[in-house]
Amino acid sequence: MFAISIRPVRLILAMLACTLVLSLVSLFVNLMHAQHTHGWETIVNLFSVDREGSLPTWWSALMLTASGGLTWLVARSRRDAVWKERLAWWTLVAGFLFLSIDESCMLHERIGRRAQLQGSLHHARWILLWLPPALLVTCAILWQLWRVSSRLVLGMTVGVMVFLSGAVGMETLTAKYRYEAETLALEEAKLTEGLENAPPLRDWRKGPTYYPYVYGMALEELLEMLGPVIWFGVLMTCYRQEEDFGKAPKAPTPAPVTPVTPAPQP
Repeated sequence: MFAISIRPVRLILAMLACTLVLSLVSLFVNLMHAQHTHGWETIVNLFSVDREGSLPTWWSALMLTASGGLTWLVARSRRDAVWKERLAWWTLVAGFLFLSIDESCMLHERIGRRAQLQGSLHHARWILLWLPPALLVTCAILWQLWRVSSRLVLGMTVGVMVFLSGAVGMETLTAKYRYEAETLALEEAKLTEGLENAPPLRDWRKGPTYYPYVYGMALEELLEMLGPVIWFGVLMTCYRQEEDFGKAPKAPTPAPVTPVTPAPQP
């Protein structure tokens, strides 16, 4: 069993600080890129939360991997539990690792592009494919872990709500802003240049809804990164409780009492 000597509060505060700093830096470079198109592309690729391979993307993937590793430690400490609980723990490990891979290569968006959906949800159409099975698996896991600790499940649920408020709620809103910006750019291009093709990507960033899109995107990714921070904190507490329980001294087993046979009377 591995030992974690770092104080959980300090570790969580450090993770939270890194998350906030990366989010603010990403917002700043995206705003500067909107005002100065040239000379900021390299910095945007490095710091923007909306770019694949950026520092915030890898930080989010790292936190999800750390949550998966911590869940693995808890699962090992609970190997004497019933098989349904063990299955829930190992499924949770696989879920965190899958989210980490998905975050690093934007797998959900790549697969979501195969779905055909017109309108303001065009850029968030992956939600229709991923959200229903993800909720079913998550509910099944939390139902099994409720028997272990209600506090654990409540903490994990808070993390799920924060994560989904960004991944689903804010992404739906930002998809609406982007669709409106692209639609406006296309109409202006048709009027001024007679273009009939898809709107050029550079033009839609000049629309009036682009700045709401940037702010919404920053909040969206911030919430998606805060979810793993909450999960890690809850799992850290659970792991330390399991570790303390394993180190607790066990009550000594009483020695067997040998019956005394009375001496025979003369």
